[in-house]
Amino acid sequence: MEIACTDTCRYERFMRTRLPKSERRADILKKARQLFTDRGLSETEMEDIRLACGISRGGLYHHFSNKRAVLDALVEDEVFKLAETLRTTGASPIPALLEAGSSHLGGDAGVLPALRTQAEKLDYLSSLEQAFSTILTEALCDRLNGSVRDGINPEHVAELFLTINAHINRREILGRWSIQEAAGFAATSLKALAPLMKVPTDLDPIITNLEKKASMS
Repeated sequence: MEIACTDTCRYERFMRTRLPKSERRADILKKARQLFTDRGLSETEMEDIRLACGISRGGLYHHFSNKRAVLDALVEDEVFKLAETLRTTGASPIPALLEAGSSHLGGDAGVLPALRTQAEKLDYLSSLEQAFSTILTEALCDRLNGSVRDGINPEHVAELFLTINAHINRREILGRWSIQEAAGFAATSLKALAPLMKVPTDLDPIITNLEKKASMS
């Protein structure tokens, strides 16, 4: 005999699978990132994310209004991780940031490989630059206190570094520079920044690594 599921039964089943808000958001982003990586951003729809998470449309749209909002959140999470690296590492701040965040130096490329079209790449760059401005600038400035030479404003050094980084990102991601050209420009930029630091030689290993990358054919 078939037994109908009552409203109470449905509610109890729902409660068994319900996650706290923060965990649900993290689960959505985890599933979305995997889908973006496997299929590409353009080939993934909000419905695909919903089905992967096993939640209702209302449950998904409560957290994210559209796919761009999901992308923004993924980028913000990546930048939060970089900021946390800056706050917790004992290493010199600029090398620590580059080693954690630069794909040239072995850092995680994040959702970048999922981007196929120029429009998607422009959306990503917009999200990245906004996240750098609101999240990373303050963290880098805090860590540069005591790391720059006397009389040098650490906020200016942070802004200068992140402006150069944004320039490199935009040219490389949009295909205007090769990996070698981007690495070469990064090495030259760090040489220009080094005299502003109390210990300029902290940047030497990064510069050497980038110069090797730039010389590869």
